[in-house]
Amino acid sequence: MMRTHSWQSAKWAAMLLATIVIPFGVDSRELEQVRPSIHPELREHTEHFRKKIYRISDNVYSAVGWGLANTIMIVGKDGLIIVDVGEDIGSARIVREELRKISDKPVKAVIYTHFHPDHINGVKAFVSEEQVRAGEAQIIAHQSLLDNVINQGDKIGPILGIRTAYTSGAVLDPGETEGMNLGIGPNPNVGGATFIAPTLVYDDRKRLTIAGIELELRHVPSEAPDETAVYLPESNILLSGETIQGPTLPNIHTLRGTKFRDPVSWYKSIDVLRSYQADHLVPSHGQPVSGKENVETVLRATRDGIQFIHDQTVRFMNQGLTPDELAEVVKLPPHLASVKPYLREYYGTVEHSVRQIYQGYLGWFQGDPVALDPVPRIESARRHVALMGGRDAVMQHAHDAHTDGDFQWAAELATYLIRIAHDDHEARNLKAACFRHLGYAQLNTNWRNWYLTSARELDGSLDIPAVQRRIRAALSSPDLMEALPIGKVIEGLSVRIDAEAVLNSEFTVAFELIDLGTVYALEVRRGVAQFHEGDGLDADVSLRTTRASLLSVLLGQTSLEQVRDSGEVDITGDAPALMKLLGALERPAPIYLTLR
Repeated sequence: MMRTHSWQSAKWAAMLLATIVIPFGVDSRELEQVRPSIHPELREHTEHFRKKIYRISDNVYSAVGWGLANTIMIVGKDGLIIVDVGEDIGSARIVREELRKISDKPVKAVIYTHFHPDHINGVKAFVSEEQVRAGEAQIIAHQSLLDNVINQGDKIGPILGIRTAYTSGAVLDPGETEGMNLGIGPNPNVGGATFIAPTLVYDDRKRLTIAGIELELRHVPSEAPDETAVYLPESNILLSGETIQGPTLPNIHTLRGTKFRDPVSWYKSIDVLRSYQADHLVPSHGQPVSGKENVETVLRATRDGIQFIHDQTVRFMNQGLTPDELAEVVKLPPHLASVKPYLREYYGTVEHSVRQIYQGYLGWFQGDPVALDPVPRIESARRHVALMGGRDAVMQHAHDAHTDGDFQWAAELATYLIRIAHDDHEARNLKAACFRHLGYAQLNTNWRNWYLTSARELDGSLDIPAVQRRIRAALSSPDLMEALPIGKVIEGLSVRIDAEAVLNSEFTVAFELIDLGTVYALEVRRGVAQFHEGDGLDADVSLRTTRASLLSVLLGQTSLEQVRDSGEVDITGDAPALMKLLGALERPAPIYLTLR
């Protein structure tokens, strides 16, 4: 396991590395300086996100550049409709003040176009829970949004959080991010996250009037499964959400990780948008597009790019090509690749998209049985290194490749050595230097951020636990946890069970929530925890408490002993069984993505 340092020392080390990278422990072979730089076209792309309020019509405005996602304001007769609210409360408050210069009418509704944090986390800058409870404002979204939020923030929060940090470059030094963007917007803010659950949901299509404004909500699954587009028939304006992801090739697959994004559903959803023949297109990322012909050009080019990647991937899959081979063969033709900025690879890439399409259709197995039961990769690394002449010979070959500018091969060679010994600092620093060379040369922001953040993990300047706490706060804010149905929280404990700890145990724990009048239970059965809802289960131990107290214990904010001593919980039955369950719940541990 690599060493971790305090956040302050990690920051100091990163500042030093931004000026000159001379790693420790490299024997007599010093690595050259690797100075921060940005691909010229990517630097130019940053200008697209200059802070500006765009006026699309007399009553529709889009705030671009204050956060990763735009915030769109629709001015009605007696109030405002806000579409998307930014990724953190601080930047959302700034946007709110900018929009108030145009109108100070009360907010009547907030529409979430989908569940991603940059579209929902700033909601309390615009409305309060009290206003929503009083019916003064509505929170509107697709009916599946809350389940997606729960999956993102609770079930896979630990791994998704750290991968999101790598993807977004959230922990890179200012010297590495100055003048940068994230392809779809400016570098994201990682600040306080808020959330209010939807109060009005819809299924496929819904027409409604808010503040005198006629709206049509349309479910357009694409970048997210719960994607919502908003059409304003009176002004023929279309708010596309991320069905049009912004000024970039769409991220058909995201490196941070997500469920399969079906390209066919995506381009068919764009065809739904095309059917409106809108005069104005207002995406959730990037600048608005005006003029019926210009709108159609953007929509058609984007859907054709997605379909081309999908169809040609499937074509070559059917010829037996593997994901790596597909990445070599499938390329956008010049007439599509040259559509700037909408099909340039600032955010999505063809290479990582085709791999997702393959796996989405066929899964991980590529057809060669050698992959069915491979030699464990640490043992495989040992054997490869032995075949290549031992550690020193491999290290010398890696240094030679690095000197020759063959950074990918040098990094691959160093990886064998790191797998054998994580504390091989010479190999780690060589791989880190290679990643900096590769990262600074990238046009794609996701690839750049992964290379550069992984370099910091390798050289020891990244405080992984601090990163996890920081990003986890954005994905699982107190507001979000408060909004979660407690049954979902209890059911979600099943993926946190240390199976070995209860492999020989069978017992049932009931949770009676006196303030909600509901009962839930987990039946532990030799490493598996089955969720039950409702009375009538024969439990070995019952815990009677309130939702707030139980949530506090399950989140590790307080101990069971503390709430029991305060009289907030009553336990009857086999108390050791309850303690065994709580003891078997794994706590988040540092996750290292590169040192594996």
